[in-house]
Amino acid sequence: MKHTIRLQRGLYLFATIALFGLPACTGAQAPDEQQLVAACTRINHDYALARDHADKEAYAKLFTGDAEFLMQGETFAGTDQIVSRLNDDGSQNFARLLITTVDISPIDATTATGVTYFVMYMAIDAANPTPPITKFMVFMGEYHDEYKLAADGCKFSRRETKPLFTGVVDQ
Repeated sequence: MKHTIRLQRGLYLFATIALFGLPACTGAQAPDEQQLVAACTRINHDYALARDHADKEAYAKLFTGDAEFLMQGETFAGTDQIVSRLNDDGSQNFARLLITTVDISPIDATTATGVTYFVMYMAIDAANPTPPITKFMVFMGEYHDEYKLAADGCKFSRRETKPLFTGVVDQ
């Protein structure tokens, strides 16, 4: 009798998982939320690549048309202003942005907020950015973001940079 009850409970649990998915019994995110989190996590990495390579087209696609980007007390409003931060003429210092921790919190099916940690290494000598670079600035901080899901993926609707550590490395 005990084995029958255990077997019935096991079959009930298996049927619940099969019908409703694992999130129903574990408290994990539902599939739509998982997709939103994955899409919003991905654009943080896409942001780093677009920024590092001054790829304005890729950079623009990461933001909603009415997005805001706040950095060092300045607000860039709309895609045109946000994209204008990237220099056309190659004068931008050689830099690499590393995205580390990404924590996305869905609000509903199409919006989320998030905090992303970053580390940026930026060459001080813009005239000679030939690796290996031995004199550079290091920035570590957080992006505080708001996201919106669009037909072509997750986009930043608001991004605020909060620097935490800065310094110069000179080897």
